[in-house]
Amino acid sequence: MSVIRFLHTDALRLGSPVAGLSECPDWLRKTAASAVRTAVTNVIEAAIAGRCQFLFIAGRLTESEQDLELAVAWLMTQTSSLREHGIRLVIAGHPESDQAILSRLDAIVVNREQRLDAWTDPTGNFHCAVNAQSAPAAMSSLTVEVGAIDTSRPIADLAYVAIPSTMPSPATNSFDGVATAHDRLLRLSAGSPQALTPLERGHFGAQLVEVDLSRQTMTARFCSTDVIRFTQEVVRCQPGLHVSQLCDVLRERSRALATSERCTTVVEWVVDGQLAMTLSETESLCEVDLLKELRASVHAGHSGAWPCRIRFSDSSFVDLSGYQSLVTHEFSAIVRDRFVKNGQRDSMISAISGLPLGNGSEAAVGLNVLSRVA
Repeated sequence: MSVIRFLHTDALRLGSPVAGLSECPDWLRKTAASAVRTAVTNVIEAAIAGRCQFLFIAGRLTESEQDLELAVAWLMTQTSSLREHGIRLVIAGHPESDQAILSRLDAIVVNREQRLDAWTDPTGNFHCAVNAQSAPAAMSSLTVEVGAIDTSRPIADLAYVAIPSTMPSPATNSFDGVATAHDRLLRLSAGSPQALTPLERGHFGAQLVEVDLSRQTMTARFCSTDVIRFTQEVVRCQPGLHVSQLCDVLRERSRALATSERCTTVVEWVVDGQLAMTLSETESLCEVDLLKELRASVHAGHSGAWPCRIRFSDSSFVDLSGYQSLVTHEFSAIVRDRFVKNGQRDSMISAISGLPLGNGSEAAVGLNVLSRVA
């Protein structure tokens, strides 16, 4: 056969913790502690399941030099299953100073200004070799190298350029999630196997690439490997939605996100729309209280959804028609809060002449509230 399959992933970031999970339950804290290693294990399993000839890591194994020794020691046991299935490990993007440590992994190391050439012989056996990027490529072969989005075209008929990034490439040239080579060239970022913070939203994983040397075609399909996924979801409320119904809406939406058997979705909810409430429900609109209620009612185990935050968009507002007393209630709360803060500050400092800082500003703040409510 003249088909070559390989899995491309970028920086593994072993040794880096998953952050942004304050006040999370114990099961999620334990999952986060091993999330990066579990995601890397998922990458190895994906390469085996995809019947790949090699696994291409286009980035550093760790973000810190201090973590590299420990990461290599751990990978030595994990990558043994690759060798058992005849899958070669290819590492690119490391400086030459790391080559001595990386050699323990029995990996093919591709340095800067180098590329990997891959081909099959007439009997269908897979072969590969490392060559300089400037060297001409053999006919009916595939070249794989690390580059940038704006680099010139490789000197090869069929080429794959890995663009190292923590985030995967958007599927701008794909149909049904499959990216197809144009002019026998494909440039893609695979992203890291696992997100580390809530700022890294969406799916994380690897690109499964299939190359047909006889037809000179190449396609790539993204596959997820993450175990914790961060996302931000907007809940657009129907006009007049009652505050008492808001938690029910968030609960159902949270359960709808729990679709993966091995991935927990950590979600920030942004509520947008017009809400209705009564005087007795003024305290229920507190974001912290809503979050506590939602967490208590959403079933989330080692897979599911975990709400990390609830906030209201700038365009959200509450319809107080018929409940003008709420305006007075809110106005009084602001004035009371300001005077309490002033009293605490005055008790900590010596007496001063003139008006205390902030004194007299309650009216302005309260009028601002009135104008927004009106």
